Amino acid sequence: MDISATHLLDPTVGSEVRVARGDPPQADVEVRQTRPTALVTGATDGIGRAVSQRLAGLVDTLLVHGRCPESLTALAATLAPANPGTSVVPVLADLGRFADVERLIRRIRTIYGHLDILVNNAATVGRHSHTLTEDGHELAFQVNYLAPAFLTAGLFDLLLVARRGRIVNVVCDAYRDVATFDQDSPGNRCYNPVVAYAQSKFALVAHTASLVSACSGTRLTAVCVDPGFTETKLQRQSFCWPGGPVSAAADNVLYAVTKPVHDLEFYVQGKKIVQPLSEVLQIPVQRQLDKVTGEVLDMSLPWTATGPLRMGA
Repeated sequence: MDISATHLLDPTVGSEVRVARGDPPQADVEVRQTRPTALVTGATDGIGRAVSQRLAGLVDTLLVHGRCPESLTALAATLAPANPGTSVVPVLADLGRFADVERLIRRIRTIYGHLDILVNNAATVGRHSHTLTEDGHELAFQVNYLAPAFLTAGLFDLLLVARRGRIVNVVCDAYRDVATFDQDSPGNRCYNPVVAYAQSKFALVAHTASLVSACSGTRLTAVCVDPGFTETKLQRQSFCWPGGPVSAAADNVLYAVTKPVHDLEFYVQGKKIVQPLSEVLQIPVQRQLDKVTGEVLDMSLPWTATGPLRMGA
């Protein structure tokens, strides 16, 4: 396996993380140059790892995100030889730290002029007691919603100029059980990690609905996918019932990545378009979520711009 000189820096400690690239057949070089660039968060385990294995053969550059340098290096070393011509780029960040996410965005923007596919897959369930991140937010809400929204905002213009940009937010149908992202709502005074998880996914679904409206008429599309209950570490930690195979869930996510979508057909359950909860489609809910998100991230969210979104040529 050839190790390219191109590299990203570890956004946490500044150490070097190199890019692995399999040696491409010469005839494949021109084809490779027309293939997309993708970023998958939470790529070292479970669904994210399986999605990365499937995407690696379809893209020119695959950025695989995780929190553990050793796991990322091992993943890249596995994917690159099996996918000649694909650059597998390990990117390290703790999504529970806004400083990490900001540095990750900066690194990606420094190297890449466009991003075709963003798969916001990384997720966590809060601990048994109410736990705040160093940024002051409930752990699951920050990792599962605020960090994906931050990544999307920071990389939005790179997605907008892609030939066919796609944002895929991995969600869970448990969001239907809460119907709000407000952690201070009545009836939610006692912390429950599963409820907090569901609220973070409600926010992610409503966020996707907001993106769908904003991106109408552009080449950028957004979709959320519930891949189904799956036998993963998160599933075992949080839910009592058994999950299905990771391979099937990854196939469902890949379907969401590649399937043509239309306005208001943005919620995929398995491989079926289904109607989302009516609350996430309500403009006041979306605007309130965008307002809260912009205030927390201390930034103007690009999809809330009053004028038309500008695409690349």
